[in-house]
Amino acid sequence: MNLNKPKTMAEFVSDSLRKDILLGKIPGGTRLKQDEISELLSVSATPVREAIKILSAQGLVNFDAYRGAVVKNLSYKDAKDIYDIRLMLEPILIKRSLEKFDEIYLKKAISIQNDIDKCTNPYDWAILNSAFHSTFWEVESDSKLYDIVQNLLISSIPYITITLMHKQDHIALSDDEHLAIINAYKSRDEGLLIELNSNHTMKTRDILEDAINA
Repeated sequence: MNLNKPKTMAEFVSDSLRKDILLGKIPGGTRLKQDEISELLSVSATPVREAIKILSAQGLVNFDAYRGAVVKNLSYKDAKDIYDIRLMLEPILIKRSLEKFDEIYLKKAISIQNDIDKCTNPYDWAILNSAFHSTFWEVESDSKLYDIVQNLLISSIPYITITLMHKQDHIALSDDEHLAIINAYKSRDEGLLIELNSNHTMKTRDILEDAINA
């Protein structure tokens, strides 16, 4: 997730829709009508169609044979699948990325963490959190594996928001874990970095199970 990369019209539309979905302004089960979205955001039909495909790939929208694109309801089953796949794939990306270690990404992660430290809004925190983690394998951004993991990270955002609202001290605990991840990356300790990242991901998954099943 490159926060500095200029957005295409499709990305602008998908970002707008994603935020409204995650904030509950567009609830699960809502049909996404392309003409209404085009008028609301003052864009043509093409970027709206592309945006809906992006949201579908990120697990936020389903295609119904009769209703078209419909906002997906969140479930722990889907969340567990997302986190379990991340736990398998992220260590591979970390290993590859450390082989191409660059101070640029370390500085970027520290900068994002500084923004996280000042953030109190759960949705904005979840967005920054995803950007923080993706920084450590951004050097692999030209790979298919990177694209897959990025979609999983974005799909995690609504669930991360839920964990923050369910367990208020999760932000402080995550901030401490982020600092440990930064230090492991700085020292290029592959084993420790993978362990810290995996434990961090598993902890969020476990909190999420309590939150959704509460």
